[in-house]
Amino acid sequence: METIPSKEIDERIKKLQLKLREKEIEAAIIAQNVDLFYFTGTCQKGYLIVPAQGEPLFLVNKSLKRAQEESPLANIQFLQSFRNLPAALQENMPHPKKIGLELDVLPAHLYLRFQKIFPQAQIVDISMAIRKLRMLKSPYEIEIFRQGAAIDRQMLDAVPRFLREGKREVEFAAEIECFLRSLGHQGAVRMRQFNQETFYGHVMSGENLTYPTFFDGPTGGPGLSPAYPQGPGWKKIHKGEMVLVDYLTVYQGYCVDSTRFFFLGDNVPELLQKAHQVTLLIQDEIIKTAKPGVYCSEIYRLARQLAADSGFKDYFMGHSEDQAPFVGHGVGLELDELPFIADRQDYPLQEGMVFALEPKMIIPGLGAAGVENTLLVTDRGLEKITIYPEDIILVEPR
Repeated sequence: METIPSKEIDERIKKLQLKLREKEIEAAIIAQNVDLFYFTGTCQKGYLIVPAQGEPLFLVNKSLKRAQEESPLANIQFLQSFRNLPAALQENMPHPKKIGLELDVLPAHLYLRFQKIFPQAQIVDISMAIRKLRMLKSPYEIEIFRQGAAIDRQMLDAVPRFLREGKREVEFAAEIECFLRSLGHQGAVRMRQFNQETFYGHVMSGENLTYPTFFDGPTGGPGLSPAYPQGPGWKKIHKGEMVLVDYLTVYQGYCVDSTRFFFLGDNVPELLQKAHQVTLLIQDEIIKTAKPGVYCSEIYRLARQLAADSGFKDYFMGHSEDQAPFVGHGVGLELDELPFIADRQDYPLQEGMVFALEPKMIIPGLGAAGVENTLLVTDRGLEKITIYPEDIILVEPR
């Protein structure tokens, strides 16, 4: 069983404790699965208590046995009931005055329960501090990204085997998904933002490429019903259509995000060819420009200006009111991590950030074009983690 090294967990805990001391917070209580995994190495149900000084305590309701097998933390105990939390905390820290919680994801009813059992403590939000810690990836995490990218390449290599004229989008998608699972894709894709969700990603063709939906991204798709209104639908794939494969490879928890466009035939419409070349230009100019210290908002404005200068302002990252207000997003244990390459995101790139850059064009009545790669910020600039031919890939109809 793959487990996170003890040294990696220790470093993450120490960085969180430094943040707590800077904010004069006596303890953090971590409850969300992804944050629990990040700081403990396991997703078992419970609460991690991290004091500003001293040893953390992981209180587990279910399953204690797995938590002890998977986590390198020394102090892991059974938690009988939520009501026992204050007593457990008192053993290490009598009468805390300020407790940090993940208020961006914590349900309101659980927040109210925390208020009830800690009536004398001030509850403050530590979610942004945690997200900023997770934004900078360690060498251990970067190696996992590289392993995920190798799976991503195998998936893209396999696409022409599954792509057939007359096949329904959902059948095509299912074959790719089965292939990814066989290579180690965990299946679930996690997102932090409220009411945002996705399943593997988006696979669509032809007019479905322009079908809008609630998902916070440039493409949508009809889905199979209004109950899950995004991604592949029942439509058959036809000759002469663009086919989008925008899938995540989630390996050992970490998301690798890439997009490639395939065309069933050999006569890509001129407007789509031009749109695709513009997206490659935008990507290349960003890679030339973006280095540690460059602000995320500057990168977004450059992308938007290049799209406008090329005559594609109205199609960039969507169409009309459905345009996505970004050109890139951080990836990690969740799909929507920091940094966001968007307007008003006035913080600089830093070494160790990993984000997906996805300049895309959505052209109503015709289709879509574009590219997406997962990039690592190094001391020299941006490095592509996902490496695969980026031109429109022609597939002979069969």
